[in-house]
Amino acid sequence: MNTGGPLNLLNGKMGISAPGKSVPVMALIRKHNPKSKDELVELIKSHYLKPCSCNITSQGTVKDFGKNLYNAQIEFWGEYRYSLKECIQWEYELFIVNSLKGGIVEKKVIQRLKTMNNALDFKEAEGYLDEDLRIDMLVISNGKEIAGIQVKPESFNKMRSEVLYINREGHKKWGKPVFYLFYDKNENFTNIDLVLDKIKKI
Repeated sequence: MNTGGPLNLLNGKMGISAPGKSVPVMALIRKHNPKSKDELVELIKSHYLKPCSCNITSQGTVKDFGKNLYNAQIEFWGEYRYSLKECIQWEYELFIVNSLKGGIVEKKVIQRLKTMNNALDFKEAEGYLDEDLRIDMLVISNGKEIAGIQVKPESFNKMRSEVLYINREGHKKWGKPVFYLFYDKNENFTNIDLVLDKIKKI
């Protein structure tokens, strides 16, 4: 059964995976650099159970997020369309599988951009910029932040309009240009030359 679309809609509409209701998982990955899926699962759990010097806290475990998604069905649809197991698996894919892949891709992007244009510096965005304004990395020229980049799979363009709107609104709040850098299923960056050209024109 393909649960991606409906559960993605439910998750987004009910804010199940919003950082304040779950965990700022990309920030957690950057701070602790987990090497495996199991390690990330345990990191999320440990940051729920006890304070950490990194000051990142989780509002539950991956299973808890799955239970929240499962329970939200009644308010949203008035019925349970998907099992608890399916909901937990969906959140596992989101928080563990996709997040680890996203972190790896972001590091690849930075290395690639630096080799293509050594006059600029690129670094991962953190905190407010990452979690609230939806910016993955910063473009720096002569020590000044001049632009941001959001790294997304090509499938992002097919996301529902609410997700695209939230990202655009976050970018506007920053007041500097933010460019989308897309990658395909083989993690090849499909518009990297175009993004660099736009950055050069700032």
